[in-house]
Amino acid sequence: MTPQGEAILAELSSLPAHVRADYIRVLETVVRVAPRAWTRRRGVRLQWITLHDGDDDVVVQVDSGELSKHVDWDGPRSAGSFAGALREKLGTNQCAALVYGNAIYSRTWGWVFPLLVGQLPRLDTAVVVDVEHRTGARSRFSFPIKYQRLLVRRLRFEEDERAILQRARNA
Repeated sequence: MTPQGEAILAELSSLPAHVRADYIRVLETVVRVAPRAWTRRRGVRLQWITLHDGDDDVVVQVDSGELSKHVDWDGPRSAGSFAGALREKLGTNQCAALVYGNAIYSRTWGWVFPLLVGQLPRLDTAVVVDVEHRTGARSRFSFPIKYQRLLVRRLRFEEDERAILQRARNA
């Protein structure tokens, strides 16, 4: 297992059991839906994943502009600027997560602007997941990715993330 996989296991094992169980459910959903939502032009799509109270359902929604209410895309920013949006999405839910690619800022102005300044837009090298739980626990997970070149380029995780999450569940 790579150091990245060990870091994910260490982060999950440091959480209380009920928080860890919720995080694992959310992360399993991320591993399942992120490759399907990826496009070469847009990278890893911004997605909200919520775990509702009393339900066993994990709900996945593509961001439809909610994040823009909290983030000034024109000003200096960091992934920490997503915290307000994540807290609001948590609301009455048990757990909420924001999924995005680590090259999100290179796509802020689309594909045209980087080409005008003589640079190619960056491809994502990791799927980043910011997760917040009702208990106040907040974590960031990063899953390294690669691209398989067949007839059509496909996003794949570098490690078997399902196996890592299964080990965390059994720990």
